[in-house]
Amino acid sequence: MSELDELSAEAEIGDQAKIFMDSELGRTLLGIAEQESETARRALGRVDPDNKKEIVRLQNEIALGERFPQWLNELFEKGNNALEIYRHEKRRLE
Repeated sequence: MSELDELSAEAEIGDQAKIFMDSELGRTLLGIAEQESETARRALGRVDPDNKKEIVRLQNEIALGERFPQWLNELFEKGNNALEIYRHEKRRLE
């Protein structure tokens, strides 16, 4: 696979991530992730401080809820960057 093909594929994934985030399904899943994270935050405030296993479980839930939208945004940003590089390389080769 050439560098331009890789850039094109990365740009396409970024575009798909943006379409997904803007879709009903994407908004629903992002909302669920946010709700799950918030529920875990509230539970973390009430958990027995000696229950390390539950604390770690809740911290992991919070982290996952925060990472999911970050992953999509990172894909989108990487796609935009790849598209810019792709366009620059295309012009350079022409």
